[in-house]
Amino acid sequence: MSKSQLKVGFLTALDPLDKRSWSGIYFRMLQTLQEKFQTVIVLGPVKLSFHQRKLLDLRFFFSKVKHRLFYGKKYNVAHNHTLSKMHGAYFSDILQQYELDVIFAPTGSVEIAHLQTSVPICYFSDATFELVCQYYDAFKNLSSKSIQESNEIEAMAIQQSTTQVFSSQWAINSAIQVYQAKNTYLVKMGANLDRSSSYQVKERNSSKIFSLLFIGVDWKRKGGPIVLESLDILEQRGFSFQLTIIGCIPDVQRSYMHVIPFLDKNNAADAERLEMHLKEADVLFMPTRADCTPIAFGEANAYGVPVISTHTGGVSDMIENHVNGILLDYHAPHVAYADVLESLIENPEHLEKLSKQARKKYEEELNWNTWAERLKEILIHTANH
Repeated sequence: MSKSQLKVGFLTALDPLDKRSWSGIYFRMLQTLQEKFQTVIVLGPVKLSFHQRKLLDLRFFFSKVKHRLFYGKKYNVAHNHTLSKMHGAYFSDILQQYELDVIFAPTGSVEIAHLQTSVPICYFSDATFELVCQYYDAFKNLSSKSIQESNEIEAMAIQQSTTQVFSSQWAINSAIQVYQAKNTYLVKMGANLDRSSSYQVKERNSSKIFSLLFIGVDWKRKGGPIVLESLDILEQRGFSFQLTIIGCIPDVQRSYMHVIPFLDKNNAADAERLEMHLKEADVLFMPTRADCTPIAFGEANAYGVPVISTHTGGVSDMIENHVNGILLDYHAPHVAYADVLESLIENPEHLEKLSKQARKKYEEELNWNTWAERLKEILIHTANH
């Protein structure tokens, strides 16, 4: 398909060329949009002067003290009018240097809320502030005033944008019901893979020990304790298996557990090591407690690895129950997970079916080229709205 002639501005507070920014998601988005559009201009990262940075530090210090003293709560330094006005002014000046047809602003609520521009904006996010405020521990215990201010930023960003794209229906429902979003789209994100994954159907045989994989930095939030309690039950039932944990160090140990504290996808050797574990895994077992769009699930599906997880957040938009994985109720007991795993061990044909369907899900939905094709249509619509 030929590239669109539209001139797209890629607006992010962080550097999208840095693969550490938002776990490399900005980089993937930029990379694939550059394949679809003739011109994609990187507008970030925000570069504030020494004076501006010191002013922000001072204002945030007093705001945190004030909210702690008067409300006994925390102040959200990531979503507020002071930061938004400063970032908005920065990008308002930058935009005067270019003739753009459309602006794409992934997770850019703070940047676009106070942005002064006539260029139509497409806002992308995996959640709204209203959702994360109730969902993630990092946003809990905020003062009511800080929550109000953060919600104002989200509302202004949605009203400023011509189109609003989210990675889950969970997020879209919040955008419409809480912030009156008028032009929403659901586009699922892809897997963060540098190269095409080599795929083999997960065929079980008696000589191969059942292999489980857990990938995540936050052991508790990703459901690590549930993993171990479920596997302890499975072990008591006499089943043999191995669990590989990548990205964190649990505070407990098990004989069946192998821990790899950290792998850097930007490092070729580490990326190859991660690929090896994905190839060898039978399932990705992550009964997450809170997730907007777990990119690791798409990566697992790319290698034909089905996911065992939880109905929560945006998970249900990535994992279709009994298609590319199995989802249990948020309050499901540990024995329920053990039963699911036992069923997969005892019924290899079911695992093989899930594996094939997982790979198909990746090929049809959970990849960045599919994401970019859909975004291309939306950005063209945004520009011509």
